Amino acid sequence: MKNHTWCLSSFVASPSIKLLVEDPIVVNPGQTVSLVCINTGGEPPPILTWVSTNDSLPQRSVVNGGTLTLPSITSDEAGIYSCVASNNVGNPAKKSTTIVVRALNRGRFWITPDPYHNDDNIQIGREVKISCQVEATPPEELTFSWLKNGRALRSSERMVITQTDPDISPGTTNLDIIDLKFTDFGTYTCVAALKGGGIPDFSIDVNISSTTDKLR
Repeated sequence: MKNHTWCLSSFVASPSIKLLVEDPIVVNPGQTVSLVCINTGGEPPPILTWVSTNDSLPQRSVVNGGTLTLPSITSDEAGIYSCVASNNVGNPAKKSTTIVVRALNRGRFWITPDPYHNDDNIQIGREVKISCQVEATPPEELTFSWLKNGRALRSSERMVITQTDPDISPGTTNLDIIDLKFTDFGTYTCVAALKGGGIPDFSIDVNISSTTDKLR
């Protein structure tokens, strides 16, 4: 009688995955975004799912295996998206990326001296400072330009254009008019744009005169 030795062996491994996308992904509103996630290890083969920080995936999103497609993306759909792989061996694997949707939002301006609150009209011979602030996404793409009566304005000895340190006052540009003259009266326009393009510029008009009184 022969003796038989039975050897039962099995190989299991926890999942590992890779995202074939950049982080972050900066896109324009209305653009279709595809996120691709692939298995790079795991036995049995892991199952891939997608989750987002917005509690649930957008209603219009399409999941096909490890690919998540977001058609005509909106600002509300920006956020962190994560691919999760699970095969009940060890801990699930998770890889995430952030989708940033370009936007130019609310803008405001203020004048120093402030004729609206101090009852102090703009005066000849004084320095006048116009500050313009715009909320932008992503903030590092924000650029400003200035116009006077519709024509491009460049920084000079009497017209000093600066951009405030983002850590102190994000999204802010200043136009200092030194020694105000009658010829400086007019409409000044602060124009905000994003380097990536794809969305309309945002502009604010400020009227400077001896009786400055209105934002157009």
